[in-house]
Amino acid sequence: MTMDSYLAAILICNIITFVACQTNEYASTADPSQQPYIAPQQNAEQEGNHTQPTSCRIRPAAREQTQFFRDSVMYIFELEIYNQSEDPMRSDISRTFKPWKWYRTSSEHGKTLLTLSFNYDILSLSILTIGVQRVPLKLKDVPEGCFKRLTAEERVDMIREKVFDNFRKRKSKKKPQEGDEELEEIIQPEVIYVCNEIIRDVNGKAVFANRCCARNVDGGEVTCSEQEHNLWITVLYICIGLVKLMIFMFCPLLIPATMYTASYVAAEYVVKLTKDLTFKMFVSESLTTSVRYKHRFTTEEISEWRRFRECVMTLPMDRIIDVKINELRIKVKGKRIIPANEPPTGLLRTFYDNLIRCKIRGLEPFKSCCNKSVYASLEPLVKHKCTWENLVLTVIKILCLALVPAPFYLRAFIFYRFEEDEILFRNNIVEGLGLKTEFNPFRMNFVQYFTPTHWLFILSYSVFIVAGLVIGFVEERSRDKLKSIVRSAFHDMQNVSRTNVLQVVLGFLLWPFRKLGLLALISCPVVSAVTAPVWASVFVIYNVPTVYLAYRLIYHVRSKLGSDVSMFESDKPLGKAKQTAYKMHQKLTSIDKTVHINRTKFYDEEKQSPCVTGFGRLAAFRRLLIQMLVGLFCLVVLFASVLLFVESIGVIVEMLVFTMMGIIVNAGSTLRYVSMALLVIVYMHNCYDNVYENYLMFNQNIFEAVMEKVEDLKKVASLPSSMQENAAFQVKPVEAVDEIPTTLNQEKKESQWRIGHLMLFLDSFDTPRIPLNLFKKLCEVRVHGAPGPVYINLLKATGKFFIIVVFLFFVMIVVMAFGSAHQMSSTNQTLATLAGGFVPMLLKNVLSTKGEKLDLRTLSFKGQLDEIISEFKQGWPINDMVVEQFDPNAVEKTEEKVEDDAANKIDKDEGSDANQCKDKKDDSGKQTDDKKEKEENHKDVQNGKEPTLTAVGSTLMVPGTFSDSTEDLRKVDDHKGGPEWLRKLSINPLEDNQVDIFVDLSVVHETTPWKWMFGGSDESIDGHSMTMLNDFHVPNNETRLSYAPDMNTDSLQRQFKTHRPTTRENHFGM
Repeated sequence: MTMDSYLAAILICNIITFVACQTNEYASTADPSQQPYIAPQQNAEQEGNHTQPTSCRIRPAAREQTQFFRDSVMYIFELEIYNQSEDPMRSDISRTFKPWKWYRTSSEHGKTLLTLSFNYDILSLSILTIGVQRVPLKLKDVPEGCFKRLTAEERVDMIREKVFDNFRKRKSKKKPQEGDEELEEIIQPEVIYVCNEIIRDVNGKAVFANRCCARNVDGGEVTCSEQEHNLWITVLYICIGLVKLMIFMFCPLLIPATMYTASYVAAEYVVKLTKDLTFKMFVSESLTTSVRYKHRFTTEEISEWRRFRECVMTLPMDRIIDVKINELRIKVKGKRIIPANEPPTGLLRTFYDNLIRCKIRGLEPFKSCCNKSVYASLEPLVKHKCTWENLVLTVIKILCLALVPAPFYLRAFIFYRFEEDEILFRNNIVEGLGLKTEFNPFRMNFVQYFTPTHWLFILSYSVFIVAGLVIGFVEERSRDKLKSIVRSAFHDMQNVSRTNVLQVVLGFLLWPFRKLGLLALISCPVVSAVTAPVWASVFVIYNVPTVYLAYRLIYHVRSKLGSDVSMFESDKPLGKAKQTAYKMHQKLTSIDKTVHINRTKFYDEEKQSPCVTGFGRLAAFRRLLIQMLVGLFCLVVLFASVLLFVESIGVIVEMLVFTMMGIIVNAGSTLRYVSMALLVIVYMHNCYDNVYENYLMFNQNIFEAVMEKVEDLKKVASLPSSMQENAAFQVKPVEAVDEIPTTLNQEKKESQWRIGHLMLFLDSFDTPRIPLNLFKKLCEVRVHGAPGPVYINLLKATGKFFIIVVFLFFVMIVVMAFGSAHQMSSTNQTLATLAGGFVPMLLKNVLSTKGEKLDLRTLSFKGQLDEIISEFKQGWPINDMVVEQFDPNAVEKTEEKVEDDAANKIDKDEGSDANQCKDKKDDSGKQTDDKKEKEENHKDVQNGKEPTLTAVGSTLMVPGTFSDSTEDLRKVDDHKGGPEWLRKLSINPLEDNQVDIFVDLSVVHETTPWKWMFGGSDESIDGHSMTMLNDFHVPNNETRLSYAPDMNTDSLQRQFKTHRPTTRENHFGM
């Protein structure tokens, strides 16, 4: 740069400085609060003159209150006129805010504190108030009552002068004369600032500011001006505001991923069986069928089993058939299985599982207590049964619902305890001055501006309570549907790729370069501006989780509650408007697929099911109305939760920032306490981290041992994820132990397969997992290195941590006691605290011995592992079934043929004698008779006849797939003395047969998941069916019940007509 450039730059700076000075001068002329205040000269002569009748003085009522310390950062004087019923300072309504509250400081530290919010002491946990003294002072006016007769400005001027002098008489200093400069040294006094708050009028809005006055060197003239905002404090508040904005936009990301990812929700796993399960099944949709069965499936129970419904459609009706299953499809929740790198040892997780999920009921003595009735001996007199477990679970649900908004409780407590009086007083003063309150987004929040009793917050409370009641206590079908919508939206949010979103946006911006060539250099800004609403919307929707979640909730409400018929599907050709809409729909669908990547597969328990079935405009209108109501409900719950969450977390962020500021500013006073707190945190993490490390190593060793025993694991894992299903593997026990048969259990809410030796679960991404119950059993094996139960080790870690905390407490007491006695500096006290605090760590690392590690090669561990594998069985809910009809006679023929060929080969090789041939001939004759009998029965089955039973009165049932042991069956009663219709049914061959599974399609319990919104039925019944339903009497009890020892008969009867009211297509909605 040349000299001319330098001169030009200097000239420009001078011009800018001159303009700024003129602007400040104009502003100070326009605003009286900015004008410098010149205090009157108050020397000793004026103070001694009491002859003027209009003179008025104030002084402290008690002189001892004016003896203040000189090392304080700032004094806060809270004044009050002594012995007056009405204080004039509190009754004034003027631009001077709180004329009884004054601040006196002599450092920049004190002036910086005045630039903070009025509640900085609460937000900093009183750390910023170290060195700040509050001085409540009562004043007395002389003559009495004269202070009240002064104007507001005169009272303010008088108090300011007294605050400068600490309410003591100022001693006059002798001014140096010309001849005595060498005899007296002038001592420069420190600069003292006295500040008070004022209210400025800015376009009809009230702005609170500080007016600070400084006394000149000679102690006479006082200059006042409005305090300017500190640059770095302003930047700090802007950063806090930006953090709150980011919390609003990204708060859905703070929801734990385990609540909606595949590792938590239920997933389908396939168990390949080494031996097919065979059983007898009977399918019927008639109301007249009477059959004995062990397990019964209704239409409602199999409504979610798509594959099983398809198989039932192909099976013959009203006949006993033999079916087989070669694979089991089970539903596994993520909390029941654990991966290798996530052992369930966390303190919070253990607390949640045992207390919130009430898993503690499995331990003694809770096991014997939880199943007892709360009514004790009065239980027979009470119709409704209630156990302690049910009562505790209900109370836990209510407590969880009440404790979810716990952060907002903290926010409300801070407001009502520390902020409400100040906020209300400010609002009253502003209203008295005829001004309006200005909302400062960087220094205020919605709770301070609206108060927690505003209708916006009341609506949020109401919505939150309603949502909690819906999730906790509404019908399970409706609750599952809502949970499915929310989980799907969160899962899609997790699968959004920000990189792909950026690629889509860049595709919009680069469109002119693809279409226009070099002309894009000119037209690109215009095209970008025109298409800005499109690509900006795409960017915001997919990159801001809160906005994306709102959009995705509406999307899944439409997809899960709407019809599967698209609005563009029509037999007629589409019009121009619909064609344009269809092209736009295809483009948006392509963008949506592009920005989503399948990081994890999401198994959705709730598939698409219209909330209202049927056709026509009325059904479509009802369906649309329910979708709108559910979508509006989801959006209101979302934004109400976000509002409460942002307000709560925003205050917590402010507390962290101000507390950190206080620790840094007052490091000399707080550093020893902070170092002690950090030591406590380090030791707490160390104690519980040791537990985690032990179980992590143990869990990894278990996985290695279990995976070695699984066959075909590498074969399944080698498949690509797109071709691989979630698979579960059974571990084959030792040869000396029989395999545990797979049985069906319907005692719980969901039908379950009780499977033995099911040890390993492998998802489509080749992540192995083992059952949580297996992990708990293996932790208790009696070998060196086994960690034992989790809760025992957590209790031990808690005990160690408590001992360390007690030791650190005594170290802190010793340092504080001797530090104050020997006048130790704060730095030395901090070093002494750290030195004493590291003693437990030294003792642990030097003197303690490390525990033995688990060795899987020992014979003891292998033996106990095999023992646990041979006895391990667990129930898993049925997700679906694939059954296949087969002919048992054909299978037996094939098996017998194979056995005969093997026997003939052995006889030929060994040269059997004639007696053996004769015995074999006799046996073959018997087998031939059995074959003929079975073939005849098979022919009867093919001709539609029922097979004959050779032992109708038999009382024993052979053990099979659906029975663990033999069961005692009653004989069919002879109803000779009964009515005619019962005697006819007693000779029905179906009554003399027992089936394993009875699929009952006659009763359709089809209810809409949104029946709580609209009364009435979703289905329409034709007139003929209604007439038929009115023709016969339906008994109160279910006629087809499973066998019970105390039953008088094995089957019951309904009156019926021969007409079949429905078909399987109607039952399954096909």
